[in-house]
Amino acid sequence: MVWSEEPRKLSHRLQIMADKVRPGESIADVGTDHGYLPLYLYEKGISPRVVLTDISEASLAKAKSSFGAGQFGNDVSFRVGDGLDVLGSGEVDVVVIAGMGGLLIRDILSADLEKTRSYKRLVLQPRTAAGPLRKWLLEYDFVFLSEDVVEEGDFLPEIMTVAPKGEDLAEGIRETLSEPDVPDIHFDVPIWMMKASGPVGDHLDRRVQMYENTLTGLKKAKAPDERAIDYAEYSIDYLSKMRELWSLLEERREEEEE
Repeated sequence: MVWSEEPRKLSHRLQIMADKVRPGESIADVGTDHGYLPLYLYEKGISPRVVLTDISEASLAKAKSSFGAGQFGNDVSFRVGDGLDVLGSGEVDVVVIAGMGGLLIRDILSADLEKTRSYKRLVLQPRTAAGPLRKWLLEYDFVFLSEDVVEEGDFLPEIMTVAPKGEDLAEGIRETLSEPDVPDIHFDVPIWMMKASGPVGDHLDRRVQMYENTLTGLKKAKAPDERAIDYAEYSIDYLSKMRELWSLLEERREEEEE
């Protein structure tokens, strides 16, 4: 059912996530808030079935309000619950979890790993702690299909699209970080982010600035933490090299488009 002749538009961040859903795929939006993403996919006829979940009835009421007072039958399901608890294994094709901290997303996915692996794809947009989330996904054999960096006000959210190993991954990112003792910065900004869409250069510049500020503060301390200083210096060097690589790749992409 479509309620308007012109389905509403999404923010750039939500549109990038919506574009990860293929026509005919069902989705669950965990922590849906206002429900704009599933509403868009349903109105556009992309997803014939959507599940909207949130932690409380009060939170879910915002999504119900967005959808209006229509009768949806089994096509649209509103569920109160924690994480994936209210979803069945393999019940939907795509699970979207956006706008939460990366550690919370990790906890949601790890609560029932078998269930998490039963979905074709996960579209994840952590607000914080993207690195620890990537590390967990790699440790449990999820494959990164794509990454995107988007602008949203003063923020540069990161969007990860991943799949359990075994999905059709011909177009997937196959790099891994399997060596022992890999520094955390490699998960915060992995090498495959150089292939990401969006303002990757700005993202790298902000990270470099953050570590330069951290390093300045560490060196001013009365009792400098040498391990923290070493890590900050290593991170600045690593990010600077990634910035140079991204600039080179961007120049090549622009030349190919001419």
